[in-house]
Amino acid sequence: MARARLVIATAALVAAGTTRADWMQPDAAYREAQMLARLAARDTTGHAGDPGRLDSLGAQLMKLTRLDDAEQVYGRAAALDPKDLEALAALGKIALFRDRLAAAESLLAGADAAPGALEDLLAVRVRRGDYAGAAGLADRLQLTGKAELLRAMAEAPIYQVANGPETTRVPWVSAFPVPLVRARLNGQTVLMAIDTGAGDVLLDPATVRRCRVQKLSAQRTEFWTGSRVAVTNAIVQRLEIGGLRIERVPAGALPLRKWSLEVNPLGEPVAGVIGLNLLERFTPTLDFERHVLELRRPGAGFAPAAGAPRVPFEMWGESELMVYGSINGGRRMAMVLQSRLPACGRGAPPEVFDEVGVKPGMLSRIAKGAGQWLQGRAWTSVLVPTLALGPVVQDKVQGWSGALDPSEVMRHGVRRDALLAGDFFRDRRLTFDWRSHEIVVEY
Repeated sequence: MARARLVIATAALVAAGTTRADWMQPDAAYREAQMLARLAARDTTGHAGDPGRLDSLGAQLMKLTRLDDAEQVYGRAAALDPKDLEALAALGKIALFRDRLAAAESLLAGADAAPGALEDLLAVRVRRGDYAGAAGLADRLQLTGKAELLRAMAEAPIYQVANGPETTRVPWVSAFPVPLVRARLNGQTVLMAIDTGAGDVLLDPATVRRCRVQKLSAQRTEFWTGSRVAVTNAIVQRLEIGGLRIERVPAGALPLRKWSLEVNPLGEPVAGVIGLNLLERFTPTLDFERHVLELRRPGAGFAPAAGAPRVPFEMWGESELMVYGSINGGRRMAMVLQSRLPACGRGAPPEVFDEVGVKPGMLSRIAKGAGQWLQGRAWTSVLVPTLALGPVVQDKVQGWSGALDPSEVMRHGVRRDALLAGDFFRDRRLTFDWRSHEIVVEY
């Protein structure tokens, strides 16, 4: 303990004394995790049979998003001590991220006393469709609003496709700064955005009233646009997209008027957002070249272009789609794929852009972005020279500095650095292959 306190104190002094020296360096928290990982690796050398030392190393590897290495270390610790709750919880988290849900549930159920294990177990049960079981966990975690929605979801099947073709193609009304499509809510025509960064469908309260959407009593928080927002629980009785009619769609209501002015300033108000949880019920294609949304029902065929690049993805928590990429040839970073952050290809805290030498210009500091109302502070526009996502590379990508709230960087106990948004995919088609956990990118 004395050594750990000394290391942390030293790191704090170093961080406090750095100003211009931080230029082109990871932020202080990342550098501290690197240092502690090196110290833990040194202390583990010659003591590979000590589960406690292995746990210390695994914890730092998780903070650095080195999940493969952490899985090996924690796997060794669990083999040495089958009752090592920290190791079981970490292995369960990694299994959750990689959609090995049966294994994740078994590991997490045996480690529910470990910090964060119940939250991950809740996510497992939601993703497996055990909404009643998830509601019980939400009660234990004192997530009253979440429990209410989960009980409503357990009452009858959700996302029921009542009719429609095997594949439907819906042209976008507008492509920039976000894709907008026509839909029908309980028979009334509305304008909705498409965003893989939202979980459930999001609706403006005025739309909820006008379309007589079933509104529940409690509120919960949702991750959207790089931070947590408060939403009121709701269930959409009937949502029609193209020729598809989908019944009992979980939703959340929150004020969207100011956001609508950002994404459709000269047009009609945007009534809501179609999120990832609905898109997951189909094989979706977001065609940024032809400005079309394609939804294929389960079992419908999909034949991508020969040799089309495939980008692996993970699913963190309940519905946060994560990919790995880099800026300007820098280190590998975990990014939330939010298909449409307004007028943007990448959003990140200022420290992440500083690390790779991306700074806003004078005019960018004056012209602030949508973050003022989304997160309570303004975003600043930057231009990212190059952004790589595996085999897919784009240059001169617009970005928002400040678009990922600092509290979200370590939300899952694993570091993520940025939001990856639609401007990166301009003139490309994205198809989400849920079975292989890959995004097919066609040019």
